[in-house]
Amino acid sequence: MATFLCRALLAAVLAQGTSAVPPRDPLASPPGRGVRDANDARGWVALGRVYLDLLIADRVGRTRGDTVWTHIVLDSADRAFARAAAAFGLVGVSPEGDSARVLRVQVWSERALLVWERSGITRGADVWGPVPGDLRLSPVLEELGENLLRACSAHGVLLTAAAADSYAAWYMRYVRGLRPDLLVVPLAVWRSDPAFRVRAAADLRLGPGGRGGGATWLAALVERRPACISMAFERPPDGGARLRWTARPLVWVAARHSGDDRVPPRDFVFAALRMALDNHDPWARSALALYARAARATPALCEALTTFKIAHEISECRG
Repeated sequence: MATFLCRALLAAVLAQGTSAVPPRDPLASPPGRGVRDANDARGWVALGRVYLDLLIADRVGRTRGDTVWTHIVLDSADRAFARAAAAFGLVGVSPEGDSARVLRVQVWSERALLVWERSGITRGADVWGPVPGDLRLSPVLEELGENLLRACSAHGVLLTAAAADSYAAWYMRYVRGLRPDLLVVPLAVWRSDPAFRVRAAADLRLGPGGRGGGATWLAALVERRPACISMAFERPPDGGARLRWTARPLVWVAARHSGDDRVPPRDFVFAALRMALDNHDPWARSALALYARAARATPALCEALTTFKIAHEISECRG
């Protein structure tokens, strides 16, 4: 049903003159339809979103060997968002342009997860790359990604929640090369993509308990590596009675053995967030919401937030 709806959306976009997804079957829309105005940035974004919707709808039923069409859709989405970003202008000039760049990072994140699913963790960027040199995020998301990576325990798995934290952390880890000891996985992918889950469980040696979509996989993961949960979530997911979550700045952590590798709250940086709030960056509020939840869980974080003139934006830091 989801795939049908996505194809209906695709047909609507085509009716407005935006180019098509390569067909998967004879019922799909024909290729070769061009965007009427090559500088129609919003049209390119709309088309790119259609590709992403098709990809996400296809994820649940995809088998490990059924990826040719998926790669075509990823390539098409990447071109659409790249055209949109170029039409909107340089980084920071347009909120819509910066959002198009985030969506392009999502495409490359999906490409990386597909490589992991097919070839394993160790193949990495040598298989899904080379990453385009113009793949960029706005400074507030780069800062968010760096902060999340710094917060996670050594050799851990960082599980992310939404667009802002997922693609910020993925970009800083796999494009900028920070914290090579960590893995970054959107929790929704682990839950929704059975082929990815089976491969990840095998690569991480989670055993039979790690292959299912229920709570047992998280307990199995913590037996092997620390689990770091982004505070973009309201609370850490239920992993069973055996798990105990500890709040650290920006993340909750569950680990078989507690370590002393936590970063002091005063060492986190929020300079880009201050600028983003002043400039009404559309991603600033997503970052601020995560930091506010982190301040509630770790009040000592307010000191650093005060240093960068963010504390007055967060009620828990104003008292």
